[in-house]
Amino acid sequence: MGNSHPSGRSFRSKLAKKKSLQKLINSESLKQQPIYDPSKFHLPKNDKDIDRMHEQHFLFKHIWECNFSSPIERILHQPAIVLDVGCGPGTWLLEMSTTYPQSQFYGIDIAHAFPKEIKPGNLEFIQSDITNGIKFDDDYFDFVRMSLLATFLQEDKWVGVLRELIRVLKPGGYIEIIEHELQYNIGPCFSTLITPLLNFIRSTGANIQIVQKIDSLLTTSSSSNHHVSPSSRNVFSTLHSTNTLTNTSSHQINQNLSNTLSKLTNTHSDTRTVLIGSAHGGQTGKVFEELLKSYFENTVVDLLPWYMEISQEKYLELWKSCHKEFKNRESSTKLHKFWGMKIGQ
Repeated sequence: MGNSHPSGRSFRSKLAKKKSLQKLINSESLKQQPIYDPSKFHLPKNDKDIDRMHEQHFLFKHIWECNFSSPIERILHQPAIVLDVGCGPGTWLLEMSTTYPQSQFYGIDIAHAFPKEIKPGNLEFIQSDITNGIKFDDDYFDFVRMSLLATFLQEDKWVGVLRELIRVLKPGGYIEIIEHELQYNIGPCFSTLITPLLNFIRSTGANIQIVQKIDSLLTTSSSSNHHVSPSSRNVFSTLHSTNTLTNTSSHQINQNLSNTLSKLTNTHSDTRTVLIGSAHGGQTGKVFEELLKSYFENTVVDLLPWYMEISQEKYLELWKSCHKEFKNRESSTKLHKFWGMKIGQ
């Protein structure tokens, strides 16, 4: 639990060993899009985005010291079937399918950022929009994983997506969800960029507090069927919702989410705090700041100046000021992981 601060040499060497894998994958990755579409800001637009996603995977693995938290190690050494939704360039799947050659792995993503040919034989990628359903039979997978879709999924789509994930999961199989909290403990400078970014995300229909909502509902459903010990849960005592839906609609969504999540037992949640920048977060914080740098200088460098109605030059000046703030002020964010087992029928 909490922050990890590995030595700079060992952590950097681990990331360096992954560069050859990244270059191979990048050779088949997305080409830069000629026209910018603000509605697709969450999709990788060039190889810099894909590089960021690769490094993000290795950082998350380092922070949690594992590629999964569900108790599935044993079945992965058997002919298990695994699904990764929102797989991006497929870094997690490439590593997992190589480590567990006995199992079959599938990755789904709306963007074709994954490799076509440079991959193990037990791995298949599918380009598909998860909101249109999953084209697999009921009770098909032993393990289902979904990561970092909070900025993409509209709040009223979460119910349908979670229903689909649970539908294709075998009874007794595990589902695992990884999300990055979209609200930061930050200073005034970084707030000038984060606030308009979050406002834009809200305007797309996404609820930036969906992470807290899922954790709260998992806790409620787990308490009602008596499958989770209090010590294994990370409980949010109060749920504050700031979505743009009407109270009636939000209440109905909450009820539908609760009903869907009630099909899970043995639920757990694990939250890790990440300090931004090396001054307060060591090597982990330094790498996380580099990921933020790539995100703000590349991924949303077209979106945010447009949305804030400022020049790109002014925008980049604001971002440079954030680096100084990270050195002088302790800033942080949180990563969340939820997992649970589908109740047997």
